[in-house]
Amino acid sequence: MTSVQLDMPEAQIVASVQHLSPRAKQAVMQMLVPELAELAMLDDLTDLDDLADYDEEYEFWDEEAGMTHQQLLAAETFHYSYANYADHLGIGNIRFDQLMPDDVDTLEQAEQEGWDDARLAEALEVEESQVPDWRESYRRAKFVVDAPTPAESFRRGVRFSVQDALDEGLTSEKLVERIVGQVCYRAADLAYVLDMRDERLGQYSSALREESGVDYSAFEGN
Repeated sequence: MTSVQLDMPEAQIVASVQHLSPRAKQAVMQMLVPELAELAMLDDLTDLDDLADYDEEYEFWDEEAGMTHQQLLAAETFHYSYANYADHLGIGNIRFDQLMPDDVDTLEQAEQEGWDDARLAEALEVEESQVPDWRESYRRAKFVVDAPTPAESFRRGVRFSVQDALDEGLTSEKLVERIVGQVCYRAADLAYVLDMRDERLGQYSSALREESGVDYSAFEGN
């Protein structure tokens, strides 16, 4: 990653870094290490003790560990398959690395604090008329990602995908092909989750053959 020049006082740099999340601090290390290495005040930042051992080949996003919870929520909220979203991470694509997870954080805060549509629209920089769709997309994403098991997550995702296909008003062959395609995408997402957890599909065979018993009524008619 290319380094950058700093035009800020040393104290201001350190104060700014102190308020960053651990992931963001790692990103700062990548971009600014040639400059930061010269700042004695960084000795006060104990969680950056490994700065001196910085390796230019180090990637702050470790694809071997899989996506974070917020990245999975972002993939669901913005309708990306998990593998597709993961392929866009760690390559300098700010939309996937930062902007979409930030929007998820905003939606989460809005849910927790009961923001009205006007406030959420301003925070997301979208038209107020779009806010209900954003809310529903986030709620669905959370319902899928936070399912108790990968099997239940798959089942919930398939149901939403099939419901959306039916809502499009497609008929006969086109409808069948759309549903088949959506189920395949959900199967790919399940495979990604199982790889993250180092688990096999066979472990969930009985769960996948059972009826869900989950109440979806909160999502009906939205």
